[in-house]
Amino acid sequence: MRACFLAILLLLIFLLLAGCQHQPKGAAESCLPGVPQEMGQAVVVSAGEPSPFGGTVRLYQRENGAWHRVGEAMPAVFGRNGLAGPGEKREGDGRTPGGIFSLERGFGYEPLQTAIPYIVLTQDMIWIDDPSSPLYNTLVRKGLGQGASHEIMRRADDLYKYGIVIEYNTHPVVSGAGSAIFFHIRRDGKTPTAGCVAMTESDILRILRWLDPRRHPAAVIGAACP
Repeated sequence: MRACFLAILLLLIFLLLAGCQHQPKGAAESCLPGVPQEMGQAVVVSAGEPSPFGGTVRLYQRENGAWHRVGEAMPAVFGRNGLAGPGEKREGDGRTPGGIFSLERGFGYEPLQTAIPYIVLTQDMIWIDDPSSPLYNTLVRKGLGQGASHEIMRRADDLYKYGIVIEYNTHPVVSGAGSAIFFHIRRDGKTPTAGCVAMTESDILRILRWLDPRRHPAAVIGAACP
């Protein structure tokens, strides 16, 4: 009986250690290479199964030089044609751009208590997605973007009720490289986006309230983090 007890105890210790080795302290260092040192928060988008446009979002924070995961993973959907490699995204290709991009602005239909700069969208706000326009990939009022192809920001389906601008192709803007890339509310868990990352409303709100501009947060899209 004693030998059986010791064997079970050793097995439990082995499993515990194996679990610790699978997710050691600071393990995210291996999956967040290339994030500039000044960036202390990372919203990591990883591809997953079973669809080419489904995956997960995980939050990481850098403390004393090491990355640590914050909370549980969140399901997400992205572009209908999956993720584009760094520098490969093009306007209308249905892909979400891969790479590291700053997160500097949130938006929504109503005011929200958040540390990050936040834009309350009005009925006349549009995002220009016309590569021929000098206002390409910018948020403007309808009068300025007259005649240019654009996306209405205060949508009837509430997908933009809350969102975060992924600063892709904004500093500087390259014509035709892709526009209007956001974290926003998903339609459901099975419908892809045109190139954004979509999540549940509660998860978008979780991120908006977590982001701290003093930590220079970033979106890290395409990383395979544990």
